Amino acid sequence: MLGYYATQFSTVEINHSFYRMPTENLLLNWAKSVREGFRFALKANQQITHIQRLRGCENTLKRFLEVASVLQEGDHLGPILVQLPPSFKFDKPLLEDFLALRPPAFAFAFEVRHASWYTDETYAVLRKHETALCIAETEKQTPPDVLTANFTYVRLRLENYTPKQLADWRKHFDTWLGEGVDVYAYCKHEDEGKAPAYARKILGSDGSATKK
Repeated sequence: MLGYYATQFSTVEINHSFYRMPTENLLLNWAKSVREGFRFALKANQQITHIQRLRGCENTLKRFLEVASVLQEGDHLGPILVQLPPSFKFDKPLLEDFLALRPPAFAFAFEVRHASWYTDETYAVLRKHETALCIAETEKQTPPDVLTANFTYVRLRLENYTPKQLADWRKHFDTWLGEGVDVYAYCKHEDEGKAPAYARKILGSDGSATKK
């Protein structure tokens, strides 16, 4: 199934890595089943974000990135999604300390869900460390479409999308792509299987978006 998916789209977001630390063999097997350049965006393990809450997580993060690095061969590694708990408030020193741990070879996207993060101070820190602000559209909120890196990470999490909503997102993506910004965009996985159809509508028949 993954092999077929990779013929239709160019990237996939992996939620599995949040719940269980991935192994090198698992990632290598995934890489073998897709074409060169197909990218996996891994969600950072919950030990880093929800248990240690970015504090004292140097060893855990190092181990996670060491495993993830096997995907760099064949250009299979996309951004690392760092999703914070909804109760996690803005903490500038902690954010600075954590982002200082990011090796240059890895791209990070930060999904924040507490309102205290949506400030120019946050965006300045993310830009300083070349880290993207994740734009996650949910029933409760849509973060500002602020660019803080040379790529953006979008999570379309609504249960249902109208054709107009999808067309509007495509316009956003085209604008960013035209500015030289890579776009990683993912639709919500659900049992009804609407996500692939939404993704195809956004891409259009020409499939011209470089990241899907």
